[in-house]
Amino acid sequence: MVAAFILVISGAMLAQFVVFFWRANMIAIAAEPLSESFSPALRFEDFDTIAAMSKICPSVTVPTSQLWQVRAYYQAVRMLSWLCSAALPQTNSWARQEMASCTRFVAVSMDRCLQSNQAYLAALRSY
Repeated sequence: MVAAFILVISGAMLAQFVVFFWRANMIAIAAEPLSESFSPALRFEDFDTIAAMSKICPSVTVPTSQLWQVRAYYQAVRMLSWLCSAALPQTNSWARQEMASCTRFVAVSMDRCLQSNQAYLAALRSY
């Protein structure tokens, strides 16, 4: 019984560590500067637009495998904000901040994709 309890607690702590580590990486990438192609005044409502642009822009070198995770996180936070907006107004400001981080992450990923494609195209033109 004690071994099962330790196993459950260890699994929960591992899951918490994985989520916090993933979120820290997302925020670190979102903190990177954007090029002039993107507006510096990104709003959290721009997430769907930038995510749609990232779907139509194929990447030559930069993998975009984390975008589905960010989309799921954004949708979960948006739903939480909608559910808690009346009962817990302070949750709304936290949710807006998290959604802005997700939007910024997708914008930085899209910017990386565009820059890598431009570098690849420039390398092709040099031959």
